[in-house]
Amino acid sequence: MGKGCICKKWVEGEIYIMKVLSGMYCAEMQLQHEVVSCCRKALQYGIVRPNLNRTAEDWKVLREKYMNTIKDAFPGILFEKNKPLNCRVISSYELEDCNIENVVFESLPGWEVNGTVYLPKKPGRYPGVICPTGHSSKTYRNYQRSARTFARNGYAAISFDPPGCSGEKQLLNDHFTNGALGYLTGLWSMTHFVADALSAMDYMETRGDVDAGAGFTMTGVSGGGLTSIFASILDERVKFCAPVCCLSEHEKIHLKDLYTSCPEQFGHGFIKAGMDYSDYLCLIAPRPCLVVAGKQDEVFDVKSTMRLFEDAARIYKVTGNSEKIGLFIDEGAAHAYTVKMANEAAGWMNRIIKGSDLPALELKEEDIKDIEPEKLKCHPSENINMFTMNRDEAVRLKSIRMSFGAAGKTSGELCMDVKSCLGITDDVSMGFSGVNEQKPQLRWFHSIQKLDIQRDGDIHIPGLFMKRASRKGKSPALLFIDESGKWEGFKQNGFLARAVRFLEEEPCDIEPIILSIDVSGFGELEPEPAAYDLAGWNDIERILTYLSIADGEPVMGLRVRDVLAALAYLEKCEDVDARRIMVGGRGIGAIAALHAASIWGRASKVICMDMLSHYGALTENFPYTWRQSILIPDILKYYDLPDLAGCLSGSTAVHIINPLDGKHSKTVECVAEELYEEAIKRGMRLHCLADDIKPEQLFTDIVLERLPAAVS
Repeated sequence: MGKGCICKKWVEGEIYIMKVLSGMYCAEMQLQHEVVSCCRKALQYGIVRPNLNRTAEDWKVLREKYMNTIKDAFPGILFEKNKPLNCRVISSYELEDCNIENVVFESLPGWEVNGTVYLPKKPGRYPGVICPTGHSSKTYRNYQRSARTFARNGYAAISFDPPGCSGEKQLLNDHFTNGALGYLTGLWSMTHFVADALSAMDYMETRGDVDAGAGFTMTGVSGGGLTSIFASILDERVKFCAPVCCLSEHEKIHLKDLYTSCPEQFGHGFIKAGMDYSDYLCLIAPRPCLVVAGKQDEVFDVKSTMRLFEDAARIYKVTGNSEKIGLFIDEGAAHAYTVKMANEAAGWMNRIIKGSDLPALELKEEDIKDIEPEKLKCHPSENINMFTMNRDEAVRLKSIRMSFGAAGKTSGELCMDVKSCLGITDDVSMGFSGVNEQKPQLRWFHSIQKLDIQRDGDIHIPGLFMKRASRKGKSPALLFIDESGKWEGFKQNGFLARAVRFLEEEPCDIEPIILSIDVSGFGELEPEPAAYDLAGWNDIERILTYLSIADGEPVMGLRVRDVLAALAYLEKCEDVDARRIMVGGRGIGAIAALHAASIWGRASKVICMDMLSHYGALTENFPYTWRQSILIPDILKYYDLPDLAGCLSGSTAVHIINPLDGKHSKTVECVAEELYEEAIKRGMRLHCLADDIKPEQLFTDIVLERLPAAVS
């Protein structure tokens, strides 16, 4: 049936079930395989990577590329100078071996950082050490002992809680949820972690007891270690960096083990640019860096850390800085910042910051006494958090889009924005490479056929193709994408079956051929869980979402490419009227359909049922209930779903049925009308139905062009 298509028939006589790829292909591993394979290709693992950057000139070129990628991922506000800190002192205590002062200051407008400054007992001016906390609380011994060790060695050290986790900044600051939403606006979660570290230096510069002349040390453990690395990359005031227990190759921890690290690990396009953790270390050069690890670390394999150190050491060597990078492994340590590690860092600090050969104090674990948690509390305001900042930024970006006429963009301009956000470049295939077709099964007056459409050779798109068996000539066609799977709309005389007029004996010219497909992550392609999914924060869809964003082509981009491949197939089918191809979807499937139609540009109708009303809705209420694979990085900088609907409406009949908010509740009609005002002016039809009217029935009526006036 696919004239000009590459076809291969199934073996006849198989048991007929609605799974297309059953027994032939590990469908539940496909999304994982595609994302991981693309990441591996970008990272150039194997023989190639260690042979890169063999000269200082090679590294200079690559360094510029990496620095541009990293800076582009962060919002401009991060680099603004002389931001008001609005500091205030909360409390202070004199301890046996040091003094502490609890302070609050702002790193972003209204966003308060809760800092504890550890000072030597003797009054004076001391070099500053910034100690970003890992994903817990600065009150824990893990963080007290390092900062206290530095104070006893003659440094002024400041530690502070990260957003979320178990510290004082938990409310609406969960980095796996509120933080991940930052991809939509550009305020991705690492923005907050790095902003706090950079502003900690700003704050320390205002203190009379801190000598900032020789620069700062940046050293933290786990998530605080990664913050230390990125803060050092982005701010030359950091003269020495000592990341602790935070390094593993993407290959080991993410691509092989599929461990769901926090989204701070996955800057938009970082993997696409070829960056791995060793590259982050290299970007600190020529400033000194001490890589610190615990041999018993249960999270970051010490062997991976050693390999990354060796990679970075090569760059330090070819640039003439061999002596400026070191590795220290605490044989008895697990995932923690031990006093032994802090002693080693203090020795390096003496040489680099103080210019002295004076050794660090030989402190032991028992020399550092715990401080009661209440003495470290700062009680920062919770009025401004990741949720409120994303919400307000979404509103600001919408205002900018409107002022520059986002709704008035040409289809070509908007198409470029869509492809950019989805990671679909000109060299990416948007067609199909082949199709396997099973023998059609006759059921009453219609046939149903299983299809396996292939994209890029090894990507399979399972589909169900239903049409009237006796139909001659060309017919209109409907391509449908349902987040619940391709069979959901057909089963038990469902709305797709009714749209093809199943069980009706007499044909009519308007009834379509229907192709319902599973796209990446839906139906048969639902990803298989990973063993790490035993942990509450681990989720296979979440890690694949993060990896795909870091690789520059989010999961939503892969879904849209699946839809485009299916459209290319339909266009070539000899019994399909290519001028009358409709595209529809439900839930996240509707978002994929709308995006694909915007790129394809030839749909006769687009019908979106139970679709997210707009991406801004995800920032308006918490918790949101949509799957994280819905995320499209930077989308709100360029467009939102109403913009796509408006642009399409000039040439395509667009219908939006029951748009939903961030919690999957129906959007109030007046709100929906305001959102889609420009699109409605261009001819889009908005259908906010009463509870007694089923959206599936309206969908069928729209397909068959019998739209009731009462709901039009």
